Amino acid sequence: MEVTLSSQLLSLGISVLVGLALAVVYDGFRVTRILFRTGKIAMYVQDILYGIAAAFATFLLALAVNYGEIRFYIIGGELIGMTVYFLTLGRITVRIAKWVHRICVKIALWLKIHVSEPIKRFYEKKKVAIALKNDKNKKRKKNSERNIENPLKPAPDIVYNRIKSFFIGSGEELKGGIPEDDTKL
Repeated sequence: MEVTLSSQLLSLGISVLVGLALAVVYDGFRVTRILFRTGKIAMYVQDILYGIAAAFATFLLALAVNYGEIRFYIIGGELIGMTVYFLTLGRITVRIAKWVHRICVKIALWLKIHVSEPIKRFYEKKKVAIALKNDKNKKRKKNSERNIENPLKPAPDIVYNRIKSFFIGSGEELKGGIPEDDTKL
């Protein structure tokens, strides 16, 4: 097998493209970290998965281009491709991701202030009103239980009913006028 300069340049060009592709994949991880604020454990897992994927891609590249021989210019081409991406499109991608994150945070705050908080205040007011109503119902229940224990006086014994029956009664009470003694009232 003969290695020519043209085949090496072709291998270098392909490795630069693979480096660009690997940088795009890593940038996807960076964007998810910016947008979703993943924790440290998730970040470590993502980095390990990316490292495994990058090693596998490099192996496949070496297998396809150089029949499995790893050459330094292939790894160098990948690094050049990644560097070019990170210094050009990578910066733009991160800026756009941060801008989108800021907009999402502003939208979330607006929704919290204008939607969530009024619903929360309404719920709190209703909660207080229901609690007051429950207190009134408890008092009514207590009063009704007390009234069952101490029933009302019989109707004829109440002074109001005695005077009313005196004036509205059969008419015999009216002939003599208002009685002087208390016993008839």
